[in-house]
Amino acid sequence: MEKTITSFYIVISWICLFSGCSGDGSSLMKSVTGKPGETVVVLEKGFWVGDVGDTILHYLSQPQLCLPQEEPILNVVNVPPEAFKTFETTRNIILTRILPSITEPSVSVKYNVWARPQVVVIVQAADESAFMKIFAEKSDLIITEILGAEKKRLMAMYSQNKFKEQAISDTLIKYHNFNLNIPKGYDIVKDTSNFIWIRYESPLTSQGVFAYWYPYDSDSSFVTGKLIHKRDSILRHNVPGSVIGSYMATEKRFIIAQTFKHNGNYSVEIRGLWKVEGDFMGGPFVSLSTLDLAGKRVLTVEGYVYSPKYNKRDYLRQVEAMVYSVSLTNQKLNDKINDMYQIGEPFAKDTSDTSKSSMQNKSSSQY
Repeated sequence: MEKTITSFYIVISWICLFSGCSGDGSSLMKSVTGKPGETVVVLEKGFWVGDVGDTILHYLSQPQLCLPQEEPILNVVNVPPEAFKTFETTRNIILTRILPSITEPSVSVKYNVWARPQVVVIVQAADESAFMKIFAEKSDLIITEILGAEKKRLMAMYSQNKFKEQAISDTLIKYHNFNLNIPKGYDIVKDTSNFIWIRYESPLTSQGVFAYWYPYDSDSSFVTGKLIHKRDSILRHNVPGSVIGSYMATEKRFIIAQTFKHNGNYSVEIRGLWKVEGDFMGGPFVSLSTLDLAGKRVLTVEGYVYSPKYNKRDYLRQVEAMVYSVSLTNQKLNDKINDMYQIGEPFAKDTSDTSKSSMQNKSSSQY
């Protein structure tokens, strides 16, 4: 075991050499490898099969919130230090260091160390007890960093011309004063003066994005109950089911909401499950409601998934990346108004870095 720890100490030393790199020269790096959600934990087998490994799995493999069937937040793979070289281009990496010489337990994050776009989380402590304590305390941070990186990868891909359905962007900008990056293969199936439905269909899955907007009356427009009521009212008239008289609605037993700023605008994210009243269909959704002060409206963009035979976590993250690409054509004017009135304080943190909305937020409000 001493040999293994020594070899891994060299790996940690490599990280120190990259302490100043945050993307300079990263264009020359290899692209990351691994499937979406895959996370390599570099840890000696002796620790992995004990309490340390159990602690890591407890947090990283906990169920993803608001899915109809249980799926883990991340797909965790243990790699011993001596085998790490083969996996150093993996998209998400957690490096661990448990040595008596460590004076203070810590968690740090680095990007694009061996590949791009890559996130590397380094967790170190003097002994097993201290390691498990720091990992538990910083588990939200670790999960947020990894899920944020996953979302950024998708958003960056969808923004590229070779992947983006430019005709949809052109329509949204010209007629509705906002933009979304939607990948090729999606089609507009409904477009009205205050509602648009964009969808991708395959024989066994359906992914879609709704956007709808209505006048901003007061701050109470962003109360979770009112947002859900508005959602049900709009979808009832615009999204029929396959059975006559059926329509999409919200499963109100499973709703999580959080308030923050996105691109500088006061926003509320809601995660939950949708169902079809009068039929047997359902699945997960994520919505983002944004205050467009310059346009005097509330703009809601929502992604949903229907996939009865397959896992839904990664499908939902794909439409979530589309939702979070939303941008207002009048954002400069909104910036001036937001700066003047400090709308949404004390919710001052801007999550346009894409990370906060993905975390398993323990303080999220329940409706």
